[in-house]
Amino acid sequence: MNMNINRCQDCGNIHPRQPCAAQPVKFIWPFEGKEVLIFGSWNLFQVGTKLIGKKCTLNLAVGQYEYKFLVDNHWKYLQNEEIVHDNHGSYNNLIQVLPKRAYQIFESNAKPLIRLFEIADEVIGSWDNWNQPIKLQKRYNQFKLCDEYYTYIDLQEGRYEFIFKRGKQYFHDSCQPTISNTFGKKNNIMVVLINKTETQELDFNNVYWTKHDLLYHTFDHIYGHTMTSIGNQFYIFGGAPSRNDLYKLTFGDHQLNLEETEGEMPRPRAYHNAIAYGDKILFFGGVDEHSILNDHFVYVTSAKTWYLAKTDKKWTERERASLTFYAQEELVILFGGYYLSPDLEVELIYNDVYYMNIQNMQWVRLNINNQPSPRYGHTAIQVNEKMYIFCGKNQDEYFNDIWMLNFETVQWQQIQTLGVAPEPRYGHTTNLIKSKICIFGGRNSKSNRLNDLHLFDFTTNTWITPTQYGQMPSPRYFHAADIYNEEQLWILGGNIGLKRNEHFYIMNFGKQEEQTLVQQQQIQQQQQQQQQQQQQQLN
Repeated sequence: MNMNINRCQDCGNIHPRQPCAAQPVKFIWPFEGKEVLIFGSWNLFQVGTKLIGKKCTLNLAVGQYEYKFLVDNHWKYLQNEEIVHDNHGSYNNLIQVLPKRAYQIFESNAKPLIRLFEIADEVIGSWDNWNQPIKLQKRYNQFKLCDEYYTYIDLQEGRYEFIFKRGKQYFHDSCQPTISNTFGKKNNIMVVLINKTETQELDFNNVYWTKHDLLYHTFDHIYGHTMTSIGNQFYIFGGAPSRNDLYKLTFGDHQLNLEETEGEMPRPRAYHNAIAYGDKILFFGGVDEHSILNDHFVYVTSAKTWYLAKTDKKWTERERASLTFYAQEELVILFGGYYLSPDLEVELIYNDVYYMNIQNMQWVRLNINNQPSPRYGHTAIQVNEKMYIFCGKNQDEYFNDIWMLNFETVQWQQIQTLGVAPEPRYGHTTNLIKSKICIFGGRNSKSNRLNDLHLFDFTTNTWITPTQYGQMPSPRYFHAADIYNEEQLWILGGNIGLKRNEHFYIMNFGKQEEQTLVQQQQIQQQQQQQQQQQQQQLN
């Protein structure tokens, strides 16, 4: 049963008939106060959120919100921020939440796409001060199963408003993010971010690792689990041997806490997949001690509630497949995977592609020619309209190839790369850091665990092998990894033999020995203080 029927399927909040573009919004109380909470109009000021270190991150949809801080049981607002009367003789702060980055441009010749799924002739926008309408083209969208009207526009980085025109009528698309205009109506809005020269920001030729203790909880062994970031924390779920507990690992203090949840929990599982959208996490499939699973569970982080999502399954059971989220079309993409029948008589390895609309949970097979070899234990990364497939294995071969599926042309392409490619492997992780795809670890054809690191620049199709410094993770496979702040790689768990999983690892770019060691010392001091406080409370 869907325990969240009245909530937005994207962000988990309640904003009926309003477009959703949930995104993390950071709030800071810069002044004194022992206990600070924030209340806001996003939930009618009914429930406050406690600030940790005078900071918190909330997932909010596009729109305007009022908010106020409760500091040591006294209501406060920030005088240097935008304010509005609260009708009680004081003020609330005011914030306008804009859409998430609609497009991140990595390639110099790439242009943002503007489109809608109803008849329109032209689009006009703020990019030229509303002067010249741009004619729209028409094509059939096989994911939406209808015509779309579209154009590509060469835009600089920035925020743009636009509306569509049909005949003499001007209108906005209610399915896209909107903002009120000066005429009392609405414009559509988009944000364009252009990936600038990164060599000035991050040193991709050198990386520095630090090792950190897990506070409050540790794992004897955990592998085949997932780690998914939302807000200021990672959500860690499942894994072998036989787990279905959910933990939160917070970025600031490195605390690992068991999440207390409501609703129908998934069965224990490993080798499943997880993707985040809004403040939800979709968990798909996996394997338990007896069989391959094909269910879909959703965890709503804001409500701490599980529910079983009903889908019209149209594929055969599988494990160790890849799952990505194509945000532009709101599609979950499934590729490949492994199947072994309960009687051990039938073994299948797949190279098919299925997609599922995140709104109606309906799966559809995508028929494409010239596909990659069947495989499992591979990884996939979604970069705008392109999905990249890395490595994996089947009965006969381990792979180190790269394939790209372009969802605009609906064609596979094997990428011819420059530089030194990583050796064939499976059970590795891939994560997107700016215009680089980061591959770590795995297991090779000789059954050796790996702890090497490789970066793939998809703007030049070039492999980079950075020099690693610091406290590197031990060799491992079927670990979990995710990105923090778009520049740090966090790694937890994995099959590391008989050793306990008592630590996690953070990778920064560059030879940041001194800076990183200072940061690590500060964190260790905070951890010691927290442990002392906890011990005092117990005494």
